[in-house]
Amino acid sequence: MSEKKAKGGQGLTPEEQARFHALGEWAETADIGPDARITKASGPGAGRALLETALGSPEAVKRAVGKPSLSSSGTSPSRTVRLPKDMDAQLVARSEIEHRKPSEILREALVQYLAKAS
Repeated sequence: MSEKKAKGGQGLTPEEQARFHALGEWAETADIGPDARITKASGPGAGRALLETALGSPEAVKRAVGKPSLSSSGTSPSRTVRLPKDMDAQLVARSEIEHRKPSEILREALVQYLAKAS
């Protein structure tokens, strides 16, 4: 995702943006009475129902909580690559043209390179 969804609703569908803003307004203006009891949940899935309500669906929670694994083992190692500014600009431009993430293009290029190198 090129923009964080939680930052002002960027990257959301119009329906998700409307829900995002409505929930934000509710959170800023909610009247919590003096007798309200707020407790900390624990255990697996704690707070999941709240997230599903806030985001609208279990699928939206999956998208918001974290990146899906690229490996069958459930973990995806991460590598950091430094690029010259002009190469990064070309990568970003290409990713926008192809409607793909720069990381997808980098992975594809590495797959091709490793296949040729073997």
